[in-house]
Amino acid sequence: MDKKTRRIISTLAVVAVIILLTVFMVIRTSDKTRENAISHMKSIAQEQSVMIKNYVDNAEQTLNAFRTASEVENVLKNPDNVGISASAQKYTEDFSATVSDPEGIWIGDWKTHVLTHTNSGVVGITTRTDPDSLKQLQDSMLNAPDNLYNAGIIISPASGKQILSMYKAVIIDGNPEGLVGFGIFTENLASALNTMEFNTAGTTFSMVNVKDKKYIFCDNPEMVGEETTDADIIDICNQYADTSESITGSFEGKKDISFYSYMGDTGWLLVVTSPSSEVFEFSRSININIISFCTVCIILMIIFNVISIKQEQTLQKLEASKKKQASITKNLHLATLKDILTDVNNRISFINDFSKDKDGNPKVADCPETPYCFAMFNISKFSQVNITYGHDIGDMVLATTADILKKHFDAESIYRTGSDEFVVAVQSPNMNTSGFQLQVNHALAELQSPREIGNIRLTLFYSSAIVKKGVSISPAVLITLKDLINKNGSAINNSATFLDMDFA
Repeated sequence: MDKKTRRIISTLAVVAVIILLTVFMVIRTSDKTRENAISHMKSIAQEQSVMIKNYVDNAEQTLNAFRTASEVENVLKNPDNVGISASAQKYTEDFSATVSDPEGIWIGDWKTHVLTHTNSGVVGITTRTDPDSLKQLQDSMLNAPDNLYNAGIIISPASGKQILSMYKAVIIDGNPEGLVGFGIFTENLASALNTMEFNTAGTTFSMVNVKDKKYIFCDNPEMVGEETTDADIIDICNQYADTSESITGSFEGKKDISFYSYMGDTGWLLVVTSPSSEVFEFSRSININIISFCTVCIILMIIFNVISIKQEQTLQKLEASKKKQASITKNLHLATLKDILTDVNNRISFINDFSKDKDGNPKVADCPETPYCFAMFNISKFSQVNITYGHDIGDMVLATTADILKKHFDAESIYRTGSDEFVVAVQSPNMNTSGFQLQVNHALAELQSPREIGNIRLTLFYSSAIVKKGVSISPAVLITLKDLINKNGSAINNSATFLDMDFA
């Protein structure tokens, strides 16, 4: 048997083993699909019912906490006392501010005359004017555990929105003197239930009040408050209408499967429903898995090619990264020589340009025939500008100063050598010194003219000095410039002080 034949046989054997394993796994998965799907739906329904129960319990705890305040009994005992009523109203409003999504928290006398309310505009009305309705509410509170009556999730007549409504009788010295009421919007509860992860994309949930068979929650919002027409749900409602126990179960329709949880303490029936076609879609898994085996082989080849491409791309990225790093290094070097605020050279740049090289020799050779002229512009009382108008305006003053200097001198010849000082360095023949002085004086005239800075019209004063030096040029010229400025103060008649350092 040749090598090629052995390879074919071994390949066919591996394919056969994989197919057998695939068939076994598909059959096993199909057997477990129904059990796992129903179990998952059951857990979802149980989680949702626990969430609803916690929501109701939290609302009851909130109402009980509100009831314990002394302001409640005080206002019921003294409803006509203005000070006590104001204190109880403030307590009601402050307490409401600590509760999420309240429609209203209120205190009423035994005939539901509102004494305090979250909405102060409601104070003074009577909520139950019908004697039968009032008697029913009073009896419900007195017969409820701890005198707290849960009226359930209803459509509020006040806001027209769905709320959880509950009342608690206030018993003083053994007699019912009044009540506290609480209504909380259910939008957050519905949102929380909707955000739970279902087992299939088509899974929905609904909740029905068993007593009147009306939807409390429904995937179709228009059905909320309407009586259900689902025959299975109607049968369950009829079956548990008089039951106070909590019961779970399931039922199947023609196209879907449902799991329900009946909450006997509230009389609510929670139903989770999924399409049968989605729940039992693993029945088609055999063919899909066989095809998947072939697909995996193709995917592996694609992966190998992708890996090769990725390796090539990685090498290219490494090369690009090296170039980028070199560019960043260059830019960082440039950044150390530039003033970020004014975009002119900084003090480091000045010292670098006019200091000595690595061998100790001056970088600028003696040039008596073409000496350097250095002009310093110093903003008088610049610190006062920052104090009076703020550092943002101060920064604008510096930036506009640099902009004006750029109009009169080449930008590369301008240096910001201090917080409020700029130096211009120009090399020119002796005969052009007077021309440079004229440039400086023109720049001074514009700098000291009134100008708009950040919507503020300012007139700034500058000190200025010029030195000429053609031999032994070094950063020490900055000291001479500062000495001249300190000695002479602000420029008078836009004229800078001049000193020829070669003959000083």
